Amino acid sequence: MESDIMKKQNRGGMMKGQATIEFILLVVVMLLFINTTIVTNANTVSVSALDVSTLGKARLAAEKIVDSINYVGFSGDETKQTVTVFIPEKATIGCFSGDPETTPGKIKFSVDLGGTAIASGCTVNGEGKTICAKDLPVYADLTLECNSGVAAISGPTVVSYVAIKTSTPSPKVTLSFG
Repeated sequence: MESDIMKKQNRGGMMKGQATIEFILLVVVMLLFINTTIVTNANTVSVSALDVSTLGKARLAAEKIVDSINYVGFSGDETKQTVTVFIPEKATIGCFSGDPETTPGKIKFSVDLGGTAIASGCTVNGEGKTICAKDLPVYADLTLECNSGVAAISGPTVVSYVAIKTSTPSPKVTLSFG
């Protein structure tokens, strides 16, 4: 009788050992799955979040400049406003002169997203890089004059722009460095 009890205990011990090994193998397989799928996707999401952040910062900088130009343009003669903006890495902000009779002036921002998937408003250049760009026009009644050097500023940098309204028959705003 004792031998039967001993045999049952040994079999149970072997079963517990096999269950432990199977559990360890299952955990290893789950860790491999997590490493290959979830971590890879997390890295992609992280890069995309940084791209969205860069786009947002570039847009805010360009909008701040346009708002300054519009404010100065509809204020009194000789109005002057200095605006300091941060241009993020991989971003460029440019000023394009214009007048109400032909082509209105505009501020343009563009961001190089590298090889990220295309989003709305983005294009792929000849090098396979994704470039997102947008034009922000000033009010149609304003004449915008961009001084030399303001044509295109690339980040990362902090730049001070000065918008000055000059007295002419039509509202004219000159944008230059501060």
